[in-house]
Amino acid sequence: MAALAATDVAVSFDQRDVELLGRKKMVFLDLTFGDGAKTYPTGGVPLPAKEMMGFSKYIRAMQIINPDNGYGYSYDRANHKLKMLYADYDASADGALIEVANTVAPAQAVLTAIVWGE
Repeated sequence: MAALAATDVAVSFDQRDVELLGRKKMVFLDLTFGDGAKTYPTGGVPLPAKEMMGFSKYIRAMQIINPDNGYGYSYDRANHKLKMLYADYDASADGALIEVANTVAPAQAVLTAIVWGE
């Protein structure tokens, strides 16, 4: 199976969801990806270019505020990817979050994110 790519991630936001903080900004946006056929690539789902998210210079941080599918998410700023995490309570280190590795991605993930940058 093919892995999810940046072109498989849809970004949507309304200009009313953009808050200016001096030269910086905060954007509330929705990320939609997954079709139940493509796999989650180890290392994270590549995200579309920062310009597609309303930023011209950089993204400082991203926080997923409503994961709807039982996974946790972490933004990998260095690689501009979204990592999917799950809790494995049967592992020897109970409670540690573990990155999902090369598995079928959720049928469809719709995530709301707060993104900070310039």
